[in-house]
Parts: sequence; C-alpha cells; structure tokens
Amino acid sequence: MSVYAMERVRQLLDYVLNRTAAPLIGQCHEIEDVERWFEDEASLVQYRRGLAYMVFRQIVNNDQLAIDAEGNIKRAEWEALEQRLQTMLASGEVPQLDFPQGDSGVWGYIQSFLLEQYRYGDNVTVREGDVFLDCGAYCGDTAVWAIRQGAGRVYSFEPHPAHLDCLRRNDQKYGQGRIVTLPIGLGATEGSMNLEGYGPAARLVAEGQVQNQGQPPIQVPVVTLDNWCRNNAVKPDFIKMDLEGAEVDVLQGARGIITEYKPRLAICLYHRLSDMWVIPRMIKEMVPGYRFWCRQNSLIADFVLYATIEAQA
Repeated sequence: MSVYAMERVRQLLDYVLNRTAAPLIGQCHEIEDVERWFEDEASLVQYRRGLAYMVFRQIVNNDQLAIDAEGNIKRAEWEALEQRLQTMLASGEVPQLDFPQGDSGVWGYIQSFLLEQYRYGDNVTVREGDVFLDCGAYCGDTAVWAIRQGAGRVYSFEPHPAHLDCLRRNDQKYGQGRIVTLPIGLGATEGSMNLEGYGPAARLVAEGQVQNQGQPPIQVPVVTLDNWCRNNAVKPDFIKMDLEGAEVDVLQGARGIITEYKPRLAICLYHRLSDMWVIPRMIKEMVPGYRFWCRQNSLIADFVLYATIEAQA
C-alpha cells in the first residue's frame, strides 16, 4: 500500500473516531457526574467499559470485536451460562416458558433467571409483597421472575399482539394469580403510537417515524404511568423498564409516581448512547436521594441502572 493510501486510511479512521466519540466528548462533565454517583467500584468499572464498548461497537460495526475489546461479559462466560441453563431447565429449577416464534428464549432465560438482570444483590431487588411494574413485559420472563422473588402483584405492560399470547400463557402457568396483563403502551403523554418490529426489539414510534416499511405498523393506545397509577390506585414499589429507547419518554410520564413513592428502579440504558448519562441525571433530578449501581447483563446489551433510596444492605 502506498504512503498516500496509508495516510488517507488514517484520516478516515480519525474522522470516524471523532464523529463517533463526539457525544462522549461533549458530555464529559455529565458523565463524570454519573460516575461519582455510583455506590461501588464494580458499577464504575462496568459503566466505563460499557461506554467504551458502545462507542467501539459503532466504529467497528462488529459485535465480536467489541466484546473481545471492551465487553463486560466474554464469549466463554456466556457459553458457560448457556450450558448451566440447560441443566437448570432439565431439573425444573428454571420454568419452561413460551416464547414468540423465532426466539429460542435462551437470552431471556439467562438474563432473567441466571443473571437476574433486574436485581443488584440485596440493594435493589424485589421484596415480599412488592407491587412491581413490568414496563416492556415481552413474553413475561421478568414477570415470572418477580413472582418467584415474592412480588405480591405484577402489572405487565405489553402492547404487541404476538407477544401478548405468550405473556398470557406464561402468566397463567406461573403467575399464581398475581400477574395482570395490560395490552397498552407507555409514553410521556396519553394517546396512541405506532408499534413496529417483532420480538424483543419491537418498539413504539411516533407518526411519520416508522422505519420498517416491509410490515405495516400496529397502532396501540399509550398511557402515562402517572395517570395509569392514579386511575387504578396503584402505588409501585419497583419499576423495571426495557422499552427499546422509549425509557426517557416513559420516565417523563412517571415523574409524579417516582417523586411521590420513590420506588426501586431498574432501567435499561443501552438503547441509545445518550441514555447512559441522560437517564441517571433525570432520576437524580426527580429524587436527589436515589443511590445508583449498574451492570451489563448480556454479551452485547442489557446494560441496567439500578436505583433505590433505601439504606445499603
């Protein structure tokens, strides 16, 4: 390769790196604030590696390279979890759930029942009798896990018709009569939105923002958590959110119940890079006393922020 070609490649790499890292550079002070809020060193390490992983993944566009370089969970660790899962399924230690067509359920099983992705030790976990809001319930793996942890009532918000069939079957088999399935979406305001996609990545989008042109979107009703909880006299103890990038909007629509009831929180941060600092700041502005931890719960995603005002266990 000529010297000119090598120089041109270097220029292009610099351009890509600067463009990809620009959000981090521009928000370094906010990121430093978030880092100071974490309660333990493990969370800080996970957060820094998570940020690096997300940026590097955008640059190389290769999951395996990003995992090898900056992943908090390595391939060998995940394969060991897959083997352990098969043993647990065979013994009945993990419930046999129904998943939508095309989803083997391996990731959901591992994240919910092996890694317990919505629990951070004894600091942020489901407690006996909790009212648990499962925002983005998918097929109900989180709801069933919460019941097994002792939740008194789980409200599962899931607007996708195909997911609802599995959710209802799993609720009937394992919910012990304590899971309420709600076929509605959540947002910052009341109304309706388009639901596009299928499987765990299905998401709500505003009119005119539908990207999947091969399949017509489904219009679904949308409520705010504030209004829904007030109208149904629900006082949440724990709120989990995995909403494919809608977390900021749904948190806006839950500001009232969060400031009033101060529930434990487990909020996904990984759908948008900016969520890594925007969501922690939002929560701190609502309730300054919230204490934070974080952890990645899969090979390539499922980075969760855990928050509580309770004393450290």
